Amino acid sequence: MISRSELISKCLETGRSATPQRMSIIDELCSSKKNLSAYDLKDSLKDKGHSFNISTIYRVLDFWIELGVVHKMDSSNTYLVCNDSHTNHFHVLLHCTSCKSVQESCQLSAQLSLPDSNKFAVNDSQAVEINGVCNKCQ
Repeated sequence: MISRSELISKCLETGRSATPQRMSIIDELCSSKKNLSAYDLKDSLKDKGHSFNISTIYRVLDFWIELGVVHKMDSSNTYLVCNDSHTNHFHVLLHCTSCKSVQESCQLSAQLSLPDSNKFAVNDSQAVEINGVCNKCQ
């Protein structure tokens, strides 16, 4: 898991600040055992005394996605912290359709690549979702 100091460094490297809102939201996402929706984050943060409107949460999530710290699970509209700091490959997310757990597979990610082309450029924060059933649910 990415450390708080690494998160702050990522912000500073891009000329942005680690605002209290950004840090509260990423801290909550880091401490979660599962991927969360923006509304899950809003409710969880409210329980801890933070009152953020939903548009702020979405903006902050977009910020962390842009920095490559968070992945969005398009299939479930949920978010999780990236556990891989490498940017030289796609991120492959293995999504269990039974228990809803998500694991990031660096081994599988390293095997995927697109041919070099000046006609198409892949986003650095690209994530590929693969739906299936994890070992625990089989």
